[in-house]
Amino acid sequence: MATLDAPRPSALIAYAYDLMDRGPELERDALFIMICERALALAGADVAAIWLIGPTGELRAEQVCGGRPSATGIRVERQLAELVVSQRGQIATSAEAPMQPGLAGLCEQLDEEGAGTVCAALQRRNELLGVLCLHRVERGAFEAWETAEVERFARFAALALFQMTERERAERDEVTGTPGRRMLLRALDDRLADNETFALACIDFDGLKEVNNTLGYEAGNDLIRAVARGIDDLLNRGEIVGRLHGRGGDEFVCLLDETTHEGLERRCRLLEATLDRAAVPPEIASSYLGVSIGAALANGSTGPGPLFTEAEVSMRKRKAERKRSQGRPSGRE
Repeated sequence: MATLDAPRPSALIAYAYDLMDRGPELERDALFIMICERALALAGADVAAIWLIGPTGELRAEQVCGGRPSATGIRVERQLAELVVSQRGQIATSAEAPMQPGLAGLCEQLDEEGAGTVCAALQRRNELLGVLCLHRVERGAFEAWETAEVERFARFAALALFQMTERERAERDEVTGTPGRRMLLRALDDRLADNETFALACIDFDGLKEVNNTLGYEAGNDLIRAVARGIDDLLNRGEIVGRLHGRGGDEFVCLLDETTHEGLERRCRLLEATLDRAAVPPEIASSYLGVSIGAALANGSTGPGPLFTEAEVSMRKRKAERKRSQGRPSGRE
């Protein structure tokens, strides 16, 4: 049985207002953590997880807070989350297991373990953004009033997530979907304010001008997107890549978690070697000539202007070195 004896509507209202006030302005990871922590406190749960729907409709776990459910709980969570998505339902719980092959038996097994799971849709109007899943471990299943509270809370969480997503869409580069100027500069300011060492890298690639001139600007956009995907695939969690319009259509900026000059130099050369072989569309592969990367380390005493200047000077120097080594004229881009 649950350890909580009565609903707490005041908690739901307080958490809802908190989400409305602060949620949309938070960065993605911070908002996910906030949603999970509020849901844990509201429902007296032990584990909270957010599943998001990917571009092709697949579910992926994005954030987990609290402890760890049993293996049975994990299997029940996955199936209940998939059920919410497939049936476009608002709520699914192990206490009222849907009659699906294998699921009812799993829910009975979970009940025997003294545990319970509830999954609520994160839905804004007709757009299903993801699923919020909660577990109670060794303290009984969720009661009906708790499930109802989770469902109501999920509506507020979905609104905050939707507003944050809309803000991100407005702040992202239209061609690549990577952070644009405002998002990138805000992330840079946040890192500088933390007074921790990190690196800013400028990545420039050759071939865009030729593709634009011979195949058109949409083919050029295909090349830009291919390079952006290649960069993003090589970044660690928490690192970001973006474009600053006005600084060159074929230039990207990365914030990297490197802390030493030696480590940064190795990372840049490894990125170059890998991105030189980036998967670009076959019809433009002959025009793509790889990337040149220059970077600078930042600490608490570094300002954004000098940091960009140092990284760009390093990148231009590296670009000239690569052109000489490849025997290319310096004017080709």
